[in-house]
Amino acid sequence: MAPRPVIFALVALVAAFAAPPAGRAAPAKPLRTLTFDVRYAVSSTREQHISGLSYGGSSGPTSATVGLGGDDSGTMTVDVIAATADKGLVVDVSYNGKTTKQPPIRVAILSDGRLGFDPKTPICDQALQVLPLLARGLFLDRELAQGVSWSIPFSPPISGSKSYRVTAVSGMQVTFAVSSTMTRAGPQGFDEHTDGTLEYAVDTQAPLRLDVQTRGHRDTPDGLETTDTTLSATLHSDTLRKT
Repeated sequence: MAPRPVIFALVALVAAFAAPPAGRAAPAKPLRTLTFDVRYAVSSTREQHISGLSYGGSSGPTSATVGLGGDDSGTMTVDVIAATADKGLVVDVSYNGKTTKQPPIRVAILSDGRLGFDPKTPICDQALQVLPLLARGLFLDRELAQGVSWSIPFSPPISGSKSYRVTAVSGMQVTFAVSSTMTRAGPQGFDEHTDGTLEYAVDTQAPLRLDVQTRGHRDTPDGLETTDTTLSATLHSDTLRKT
């Protein structure tokens, strides 16, 4: 989570490139359009607290497990609206999934991958995981040789970090092992761990394929909730790439 001054800066960047009021000319066509084929599945279990007493006063079970699941695979479209001098991007992202139908939402992407958007129009989890990988400064100044690794800490109140390790280099394509661990204490606390792989094109600064699995735990008034998420996003088309 970004600190408050950064949030203000991100919101200001989004506002600066907001859609024009009615009556004004529409903006020029996007500088770049990327589409991703996304496979996304979520399963959740909750250990619900129940009474320890059964009929007649004898002791009974104290918890029960309830499971939920769903498939929200679909297509993500990212239109790049502007590229700023500080390596930021302004994009419109939409998602057409089996469950989620998200119209285009304007998002600012800072050079380090932090995102900014109107909190009244939150974006789907699929976009939250893919958009940071379009950041123009995320890998630009790194040594991308096999075995090189580094970590980026999260900002308070989130503790933990996200790590990248180069596992292979082939021309302009780099493969990473990615992982992250994040924890937040308090009444809205949670812990979450992610592992996966990323195939990345250095020349176009874009993810080619992202495969990640995430497990999270959250305490609720009803009991402990465990959520498993699987995401696979493959670049289907990119107007910047020659076909």
